[in-house]
Amino acid sequence: MVMSMANVLIALAILALILVRQLRTQQVREAQPYRIMLILGVIGLVETVQFHQQHDVSTAAWSLLVASLVVGAGFGALRGLTVHVWRDGGVLYRKGNAATLVLWLVGLALHLGVDVVIKHVDNSASGLGSSSVLLYLAVTLGVQQVLVLDRAEHLPRAA
Repeated sequence: MVMSMANVLIALAILALILVRQLRTQQVREAQPYRIMLILGVIGLVETVQFHQQHDVSTAAWSLLVASLVVGAGFGALRGLTVHVWRDGGVLYRKGNAATLVLWLVGLALHLGVDVVIKHVDNSASGLGSSSVLLYLAVTLGVQQVLVLDRAEHLPRAA
């Protein structure tokens, strides 16, 4: 459980950084738009695999985790629609709003709530949700970025 709490604290620090950046005007890196998601995804996958190596995880627990990741992808899509996207001088910018923030908080709370459900379904896999929180962040942030970039495709380019 200590490792699980460390994962949560690290994820919360990363989430705080993400939220601050989401609510400020930020230039969108169109050249390498998924770099941070890839890094988070690899680290999250490694942590999830390590959890699996140390715990007997049932099919039901894995199913709940996958469902949480799918829900996270849905929240990423919703957030992608709430982010204001524009070009200025040919440079792509984005800025989230209160709805973006609420969707982040609700989505993460639901993912962490998976641990409560998993504990009731499979006590030996308790902590799977918190151990996979960086994987969750990678999925939800990646889907959001896909929508932001898709919306940017429809913006006029600078002359």
